[in-house]
Amino acid sequence: MTLSLASSLLVICAFLFHVVSPDPKCSLSATIAQTFNLARHMRVNSTVLLDTYLRHQGTPFSDPDFGAQRLHYEGVPTAAIPFLEWRTLSNDKRLEKNYEAYFALSEFLQLVWDDQSELNSGEGELLEMLRVTQLHIQGLLSNLTCIMTAMGVPVTPRGDSLMLETTGVNIFEKKVRGYVVCHTYKEWIDRTVRDFSLLGEKFPV
Repeated sequence: MTLSLASSLLVICAFLFHVVSPDPKCSLSATIAQTFNLARHMRVNSTVLLDTYLRHQGTPFSDPDFGAQRLHYEGVPTAAIPFLEWRTLSNDKRLEKNYEAYFALSEFLQLVWDDQSELNSGEGELLEMLRVTQLHIQGLLSNLTCIMTAMGVPVTPRGDSLMLETTGVNIFEKKVRGYVVCHTYKEWIDRTVRDFSLLGEKFPV
């Protein structure tokens, strides 16, 4: 599959998944199952997004042997967690961590889109992938809100966490930041798939 075709499929699939509106009467088990399916779809697209992002940044990012998985950027929520700690998380805490992560990632993806619209204004494929990824995250947040409401888990309103000064960095740092965001998003969606696999076992349809 070419990246162009993959990009087209990414756009089309954005509208094929049922995303629920926050409603305390929503079917908990059905929404968990829908969210699990959405997360699995997002996991496939996260790999395409990361590969496409790297390809458009130039050296060293586009080099075949590029590897900077341990890079971090302030404010980007890490998905790394020891196995036993992850396995023993309560349902409430598991959902809260997902909600917090995707709320922050949604803001950072907007920042990455702004950076790339400046650095790669002619690369519509990449910009569209970033836009659709944001739509997917908004759908995931909507489902998480519904599930948390149905389970009685408080959904704490969150304001913008990024400051205007965050945008004032050089070109290389913008590319690094975008890489960290895309790579971390991929790690988080992997974790979310595992989280909802467990939740699906506890709340079968």
